[in-house]
Amino acid sequence: MAQAKRKLQEAETQKHWTVEEYLAYELTSPVRHEYVDGQLFAMAGESKNHNRLTSKVCTRLILHLGDGKCEAFIENVKVRVSPTRYYYPDVVVSCSEPEEGEDAYVIEDPLLIIEVLSPSTQRNDRVEKMNAYQKLAGLREYAIISQESVRLEVYRHEQAGEAWQCEVFDGTESEVTFQSVGLTLKLADIYRRVRFAEESEEEQES
Repeated sequence: MAQAKRKLQEAETQKHWTVEEYLAYELTSPVRHEYVDGQLFAMAGESKNHNRLTSKVCTRLILHLGDGKCEAFIENVKVRVSPTRYYYPDVVVSCSEPEEGEDAYVIEDPLLIIEVLSPSTQRNDRVEKMNAYQKLAGLREYAIISQESVRLEVYRHEQAGEAWQCEVFDGTESEVTFQSVGLTLKLADIYRRVRFAEESEEEQES
């Protein structure tokens, strides 16, 4: 089993994949992969804190958006950033109407993207992904949520061509508004039950 897994990983890293091959492979692969210029990059496993943060934000977005035009999706839906680049955001909101024949696993016009930082992905989320996402014409907000402290950053602009502005929210007393969808959240709610390594159980539950 281990040898077969190693061979599969070698095939993934050595082969130059076409977009069509990648999209077909993802339908059956037990591991999610992001696609960058013909190469596959396996997604790392997620911590409990990552799951807590992602699920809370997505759940509140789903409840807020209700039966309206916009929908929130979590983790397993890809965003087509360019013809040769596909990423899996932690949370993504799209407001486009479904079109006949569209890929059920791909979003091409996100309005809001949210990433929860992990130690292994911080640089990628802050540099490569941010630069790529900000080239999407319809994207209005890109948010980064920390797992290591109560901190949330929102990068936003009103329309394509405008400069992106950054707003930082720290501490459980703060509230963040995702202007693109009109939702305000308390950081205390987002971070409820999140466990920071340097804190004791008593401090976290007080």
